[in-house]
Amino acid sequence: MEQPRQSNQLRMIKPDMSHIPEANLAEFELRVLRADEKAKWEQLCGKAFQSEQSFQKVIEERKGYVENGVFVIADGEKLIATGTAICDHDRNGYGYVHMIAADADYSGKKLGHEITAAVLRRLCAAGFEKAELTTDDFRLPAIKVYHDLGFVPDLSVDETMRGRWEKIYSTFGWSQAGTP
Repeated sequence: MEQPRQSNQLRMIKPDMSHIPEANLAEFELRVLRADEKAKWEQLCGKAFQSEQSFQKVIEERKGYVENGVFVIADGEKLIATGTAICDHDRNGYGYVHMIAADADYSGKKLGHEITAAVLRRLCAAGFEKAELTTDDFRLPAIKVYHDLGFVPDLSVDETMRGRWEKIYSTFGWSQAGTP
């Protein structure tokens, strides 16, 4: 069932790029998406986001797209997670973490953590010293991954952010939602 979206997505920032873990995947392969796998990417993202996804529109046409910035985790020939590093240097110094998705059939395997860390490492290699992403309130497992990797809420998006983040922080038992 598709979840309702708020008018503005939540924005999270990683104010520095220190402490990005190295890859730790024993049973799966972490690599860059191959050119012949775009249909598989669309299938994975369509399932994860419960809506049709066009690689061309969502990735290739986006400012800052770089071919070696789309990562996947594969189980044999099956793509089971993906994430994209958007290297747009016009975003006030923030690299953008885009389209993090994982196959729900592989839940509990830390795929979101691994793919997000891969994107962060790529952004570091491109010279970014901080990162940002957007997400939805109901994507609690993803928000936990981002929090664990050092992302914090950005309350400046609009006047609804503080209340929305307080609800999320309360759900996890965290303290002090938001950036100063």
